[in-house]
Amino acid sequence: MRKYGAFGGAGGFDPRTAGTGGFDFSQFGKTFRAEDLGGFGPFADLFSSIFGGEDLFSRARGERKSRPRRGNDLAIRLSVSFDEAIAGAGKIIRMSKPVACGVCGGTGDEPGSRQKICRQCGGRGTVTFAQGAFSIARPCPKCLGKGVIPGKTCARCGGSGRVKEKKTIKVKIPAGVEDGSKIRLRGMGNPGTNGGPSGDLIITVNTGKHQQFQRKGSDIYSEVEISYPRAVLGTKIAVKTLTKTVNLNVPPGTKHGTLLRLKGMGLSVDGEQGHQFIEIHIGVPIDVTPEQKELLEKFERTLQ
Repeated sequence: MRKYGAFGGAGGFDPRTAGTGGFDFSQFGKTFRAEDLGGFGPFADLFSSIFGGEDLFSRARGERKSRPRRGNDLAIRLSVSFDEAIAGAGKIIRMSKPVACGVCGGTGDEPGSRQKICRQCGGRGTVTFAQGAFSIARPCPKCLGKGVIPGKTCARCGGSGRVKEKKTIKVKIPAGVEDGSKIRLRGMGNPGTNGGPSGDLIITVNTGKHQQFQRKGSDIYSEVEISYPRAVLGTKIAVKTLTKTVNLNVPPGTKHGTLLRLKGMGLSVDGEQGHQFIEIHIGVPIDVTPEQKELLEKFERTLQ
C-alpha cells in the first residue's frame, strides 16, 4: 500500500496503522502512540471540546468514565430598578433547580442495592459509533456514562440521581452595577455526577430605566429646560441629582444642547468618581400674546 505525506524523507503516515497503534516513528528509535499524549493537558482539552466533552486519550487507554464530573452552570436573568442598581440592594430569588437526591446521595441506586456492569458499554461508560473516517465515543445512554447500572433504581429520583427542589437564594446587588453585568454564585448550579462538584449560578442583571436620569458608566445625564431670555441673560436653576437638589449657574449666552457639569455628582465605580451632566434645552413658546409678539419683533430689529 502506498504511504502518504513523507516525513523528513522517510515513510510518513501509513493508513494501515491508523486504527491499530497510531503513527510509527520506529525509524527514529521511538514508536509514537496516541495514548502517549495523555499527560499533555492542553492537547487533551482541545480534543475534549471536539469529541463530546470527554478525554480522547483516556478512551485510548480504555479508562472507565465513572470519574467525578462537575455539574453544569445555570444561567438566569434578574431585573432590578434604576435606584437599586445605583444604591445596591439585596434581592431574593426563588427558583426550582435540580439537586442531588437525598435518598441515594446522587448515585441513582436504591440504598443497599447492588450495582451491575452496564452490558451496553461493557463498563466503559461510553459507546462508539462511526462518523466518516472517525470513531466517535459518547456517554452511554443506558448507564449515563457511569459504566454501571443500579441493581434497583432509586424510587425517589428514578435513577437519575437528581430531584428538583424549590430554592430561595439571597443575592447582593453591588452599588453601581451596570446593565448586563454578571454575578456568579459558586456551587449554586446543577449538581455534579459521581461525586463531582456542583456548577455555578450565573445571574445577568438587567437594570430598569429612570424617568429623569440616564447613566453612562460612572456619569449621570439629565435635561433641564429654560426660557430664551434666561439663556441669553444667564440664570440660576435648581437641579436634582441622585442624592439631593443643587443650584446650577447657567452662564449668559448659553445655547440649546449645551452640557453643564456638576463635578463629582455621578457614581463612584471602581474608585472612579463620575460627574453629572446637565443638557440645557431652550423652550420656545407656542402661544404668545400681542404684547409679547410686539416685544419680540422689537428685539429682533435690535439684532439686525
